Amino acid sequence: MTTPTAERLTGFNVGLGLAGLLLTSWLALSHLFREPTCPELIGIPACYLVLAAYLATTIGAWRTDTPAGSAAFLVGAGAVTVIGVWFSVNQALGSAECPTFEGLPMCYLSLLTGVTLLAVDQVRRRVT
Repeated sequence: MTTPTAERLTGFNVGLGLAGLLLTSWLALSHLFREPTCPELIGIPACYLVLAAYLATTIGAWRTDTPAGSAAFLVGAGAVTVIGVWFSVNQALGSAECPTFEGLPMCYLSLLTGVTLLAVDQVRRRVT
């Protein structure tokens, strides 16, 4: 079994960030042009906040070799995770309704993605 390299882990995070960016873009466009589907967080549709967070995450993952890139990644992935936790808990309690993708609430996907991004980044930092 081969040990994952930091470059491969960086590529994984960039790819995961892009996937989140694409899915959230679809959701934000749907919210904007079809019907409001995103719950609000601090008066802003959450899909817009998550979209900004995935954008920061993806750019930061791509540029993790710089302090600004690393900071953008951590802020973005942290925001994806925190928003995912907030809405996942509220979805489970029945006090919020997250938009779904193929029947799965997207807040659960954001929570899983955010945690995965942060965990992979920690592994990447420790691999030589």
